[in-house]
Amino acid sequence: MTRRTDAIAQPTPLRSLRSRLLHRFHHSGLSYFLYRYRYLACFTVIGLASILLELALLRFLPTSWSRAATCGTAFLVGMLFSFSLNAFFNFHVPWKHLKRSFGWFAAISILSFTLNMASVHVFHGIFGASYENLRLASAAILFWVGYRLHRRFTFDMAKNFGLAIYASEAEDPWKLFDAVGRNCDHVHVDLIDETMSPAAAPVCLEHIRTARHLWPGCPVALHVMSRLPRQWMEATWDLVDWYLLHIESEDDLSDLIFQCRVRGKKVGVVWRPGFDPAGLLPYLPHVDFAMVLGIREPGRSGQAMCPEALDVVATLSALRGRYKFEVMFDGGVKTTNVADISARYIVAASAVIQADNPIQAAHMLRSAALFHPHVRFGSPKRRKEKSP
Repeated sequence: MTRRTDAIAQPTPLRSLRSRLLHRFHHSGLSYFLYRYRYLACFTVIGLASILLELALLRFLPTSWSRAATCGTAFLVGMLFSFSLNAFFNFHVPWKHLKRSFGWFAAISILSFTLNMASVHVFHGIFGASYENLRLASAAILFWVGYRLHRRFTFDMAKNFGLAIYASEAEDPWKLFDAVGRNCDHVHVDLIDETMSPAAAPVCLEHIRTARHLWPGCPVALHVMSRLPRQWMEATWDLVDWYLLHIESEDDLSDLIFQCRVRGKKVGVVWRPGFDPAGLLPYLPHVDFAMVLGIREPGRSGQAMCPEALDVVATLSALRGRYKFEVMFDGGVKTTNVADISARYIVAASAVIQADNPIQAAHMLRSAALFHPHVRFGSPKRRKEKSP
């Protein structure tokens, strides 16, 4: 009986080969390329399909209509087609944002269509080409501008996912890479020393260098959990792209922000529970990020999120447009609560590593978990219900 159980438990050669191929794909540059540019690829295909639909409708609309009426009607149908596919299948827009997204989509599409029509009119007089050919050509020329506007204003709910790595001797960046591969948007390195936590493990700066090697092309952010961050910044200028500094730091934060600007680094300030969020205000006009640390004990993974952190991140999101910074959230981020976090940048580690499928969990966090059932990634509640 034991031999039979062992035999069943062993994977078949075909399944073993499939697992190896999937592992290589998810950890390849191609997987990262598809992950990073999937929105653009889908937007391109949908855009082309909508224009072809528009041109096909022109052949079936009544010939008694004016040219403006037929072109306008075909455009509206194509626009509705494009918005529906992008909203529900590409960017997964939640219902509460649907009206706002459609408003922006319609405004940008009408602007693009107006420019298209002007281009068609001009080039028709020069080249005498057909409307269909000129419509396709002008749409292709204006495509990138339209896409950037749609990403900036219409479909701006997608998260920038940062994989958290500790710069301590106990951490193993290779283990994280084996689990997640290149399926992250930036690498978030947590450095904590004894000035902020007396029990902090020895710092290992070599992990930052390892992260740059494992995730080439990904920005590396260093979250300096120290009351004396200057020493760590001076040791890592050539390894780090973004610095995140706590407002309770004893070093001169204004000078450190200035040094980041001189060296072309992005910089942010960090709030954590127990401090007055008003302490962020003097720095907001001068930083790229305002980060909320949603846990009480810096440097310890797996903690529950503090409820007050959601209030602070909502306040910062309301101020974002005035001061031109991005909001970041780290600590307690899970697939079950990411949709409630009103921050563009999110950071997680245990929620991904402990998931049944870490790569799918990473994609779920990236899309703010809007259209994914939590049970697929092991919601604690569901697991408890399934336990015998």
